[in-house]
Amino acid sequence: MPSPGKERNTEAHVHIAIREHLKQKGWRLVAGQFPGGSDDEVAVLYVYDPAVARDDSPDPRRHSRDKLVPDLIALKGETLLIVEKKTFYSFDDAAKLRDLVTTRRRDLYSALRDFGERRHIPEIIAPTRLRLVPSMGFVEIGDFPRDPEFCYFLTQGLQVVRVLEPDFPLP
Repeated sequence: MPSPGKERNTEAHVHIAIREHLKQKGWRLVAGQFPGGSDDEVAVLYVYDPAVARDDSPDPRRHSRDKLVPDLIALKGETLLIVEKKTFYSFDDAAKLRDLVTTRRRDLYSALRDFGERRHIPEIIAPTRLRLVPSMGFVEIGDFPRDPEFCYFLTQGLQVVRVLEPDFPLP
């Protein structure tokens, strides 16, 4: 148990803080995965490489070696946040997000279209109209390498204490 006045800062705390913050600000949670497993609020979005996922299983997306699973996807207007969360800044997550919105953008669009049709979310069925915003959430720290196209959610305990928007305004 944490000492009095000292906040816990687990990945689950970061996850909950960001989800609650986004909902309070009018964002719609579209997809996600709670740290360590299942989620009762949103379904998981699998972004896979169709060239790799060509087996005869009933759901090859789950078996793809090159699948990417964003921690959280939120929608507001025509802006789609793709959020990765950890307790600390992660160079690997930053690289994963950059890859997802550049090299793997076609795979992401395909996953969003399929997911939108299956889940009846018409706003993401035409993903090329959306502004994709890679986003990271972690416990507030000192310096970290900021990317001007990323959004950052800095947390303490179950609260988002600061949002660093990209070089363009979010809705």
